[in-house]
Amino acid sequence: MPINFLGNIKLAESLNAELLDPLNMPDLFFKSEHILGAYVFSCTDIQPSQPLFNDGNPCLIFLPKKTDVVHLKNAEELIKLNAAWVCCGIIQNTYWQLPVDLSHMIIIRFKPASFYKIFNIEPHFFLKKPFCSFSDIMNKNWTEILNQLYQKETLADQMQLLKSIFSTYKIAENHPYLLQSALEKIDNKKGNITVSALILELGGKVNRKWLQRSFMKYLGISPKKYISLQRFIFMYGKCQKNTPQDVLSHTFTSGYYDYNHFLKEFKQIIGVSPTHYNWK
Repeated sequence: MPINFLGNIKLAESLNAELLDPLNMPDLFFKSEHILGAYVFSCTDIQPSQPLFNDGNPCLIFLPKKTDVVHLKNAEELIKLNAAWVCCGIIQNTYWQLPVDLSHMIIIRFKPASFYKIFNIEPHFFLKKPFCSFSDIMNKNWTEILNQLYQKETLADQMQLLKSIFSTYKIAENHPYLLQSALEKIDNKKGNITVSALILELGGKVNRKWLQRSFMKYLGISPKKYISLQRFIFMYGKCQKNTPQDVLSHTFTSGYYDYNHFLKEFKQIIGVSPTHYNWK
């Protein structure tokens, strides 16, 4: 999803606060058994070229009109997607060229185990393809659901339909308890933890091989990479709310070895250095 939106979500979660976006009123937001959060974001005040990022949790994104088209650009190619599209896996140096008249978007962040069961795909699907049109993974039932969604007259009606649809799914298998505990500890630490320290936090009940195998099976990425994604997005959220001059001081409280460590990761993910990036 657009990194600015995810940065706001993660920062709000860490502060146990509501999002500041004016569109996120009670009837335009929900959580559920399968959904970490479903949001409506205004697109009127964000920069037209928006870097994408994913923190390991699959996202489904809906644009206002069924005929809308998404154009993503990275170092290798220009990618065209439909109005309903999916974002997951590890995304680097990829920008979304937002249409000038785009008013808003609906973003649904899933619990990984639920997402992969609902749409009957394996986590490794996104290893080489971290975004795709929703039509690439959805079944025939969702063709009709999409038609219903885009026939709704209000955003509140669209959100209510999505909430109702996802509440009908019953998932027998979820994350193992110790994996879920690991995810929560990483999130609570805001990614400021090593794999070795995580194993200790789990009371020595798992070893490194079990952790690696479980993360790859249920999330499609390694525990080390998942930790680095959380560390980066929390750091990004801090930088969003402060001046570029504060970046250096934040690196030492966010789990980075030094500023060069953060600089290398930032350039890898965003494509430019923090000092040359438009933080608006």
